[in-house]
Amino acid sequence: MELQIYLQDFLILVFAHFMALISPDVDFFIIINSTLKYGRKAGFMSAFGISIANLIYIILALFGITIIKENIYIFNSLKILGSLYLFFISYYLIQSKKRDLFNKHIKYENANNLFDSFIKGFISAVLNPKNFIFYFTMFSITIEKSTPFSIQIIYALWMFFAVLIWDIFIVYVISLEKIKKVFNSYINLIEKISALFLTFIACMIIYKL
Repeated sequence: MELQIYLQDFLILVFAHFMALISPDVDFFIIINSTLKYGRKAGFMSAFGISIANLIYIILALFGITIIKENIYIFNSLKILGSLYLFFISYYLIQSKKRDLFNKHIKYENANNLFDSFIKGFISAVLNPKNFIFYFTMFSITIEKSTPFSIQIIYALWMFFAVLIWDIFIVYVISLEKIKKVFNSYINLIEKISALFLTFIACMIIYKL
């Protein structure tokens, strides 16, 4: 029975995290820039740098929630705030307009700035305070007071690898013209659907309280 509860929380985490992840942000455009300017390897390095920075915030958020969850009033308040943050993300996605995600004016260059691409991705993600807020929100709405630390570690590892795999996928999308066109055509629709899912999840969290 407990495993079923953890599975439900994990599925909420998976859907909420992925729906928020697919919305283009600063990190997304860093990957685009690195890939189009310096090639696929540089894009991979930027993606890896971004993922490592996200891992730092995931660890900070995890230990922060582990400490706070002993106080049920603060913990429930964080769940409410986390749900409000999901509403905010949903509003942002609903308001987003259709646009060209891929800058056609960026030219290819023969360069091998792999380390620079890694640093650029890492700094971009680590200096973005929204990342910590986002992961704190994810943990606050999916971790219960009774959730074992081993289960929390699984949640953390999932989010890290989800970011890494998604960013690597973006590099491949940019490298393949046909996929890039399809992605560019449907991303706005995906954002609207994501907004509905996140709103539903936020409502369910508040209802459970």
